[in-house]
Amino acid sequence: MQPEARFAKIEAILQAIAERMEQAERRMDRADQRMDRADQRMEKVDRRMEKFDERMDRAEERMDRAERRMEKFDYRLEVTRKLVQAGMKLVIQNNVLLKDLQRAQAAFLDSLRKGGGNGHRR
Repeated sequence: MQPEARFAKIEAILQAIAERMEQAERRMDRADQRMDRADQRMEKVDRRMEKFDERMDRAEERMDRAERRMEKFDYRLEVTRKLVQAGMKLVIQNNVLLKDLQRAQAAFLDSLRKGGGNGHRR
């Protein structure tokens, strides 16, 4: 083979390699651009997730406060129930004592009406 033909062949090979390298670089540039856009989307998603996490934390705090208020209310309701029960027991005891007192008073009044109480008539 003649040197000029060899050089032409080498030159053609180098030209093809250069074109392929150029194509590869363009593909790499497009891939880099796609990666940049993907990174931006991921950052946006991360920010959105952080906001969501903050909202969830605030919601959990509100739920904790509400739960504490409900526990406090339940405690007060239970104390009130016990007070009402104790009051009802006292009312029942007072009714029993009042009935006994009414019987004793009626007996006393009957004894006064029937003659004085010492058994002697006047």
